[in-house]
Amino acid sequence: SGPSDDAVHTLTIHLPHEETPLIIQTGKIGRQAAGAVTLSRGETMIYATASRDNDPKESIDFLPLSVEYQERMSSVGQTKGGFLKRDGRPAEHEILTCRLIDRPIRPLIANGWRLKHS
Repeated sequence: SGPSDDAVHTLTIHLPHEETPLIIQTGKIGRQAAGAVTLSRGETMIYATASRDNDPKESIDFLPLSVEYQERMSSVGQTKGGFLKRDGRPAEHEILTCRLIDRPIRPLIANGWRLKHS
């Protein structure tokens, strides 16, 4: 489900962790996704979203899950070469990270789930 006309509700949690706190925020960005969260610690930030279709796909016999992982270093001025290197095919470590995320999640989803989600 996406955004509605309701007021925007945000939540920020500061967790003390050694020298630099872990900050979890939701509701500020990515409001069109069913769920979006940013985690930051020091200068490192992770942004994660989850979304799904509203209509189940009865004709498929598999779990329609897609996981995408991208490292964006261009925000700190570290762009590798031209357009194709920057926005082209994912690097091998990004593909392997997607698989490491995908494999443990699949068994947690109920049998018969046929809503496409990512």
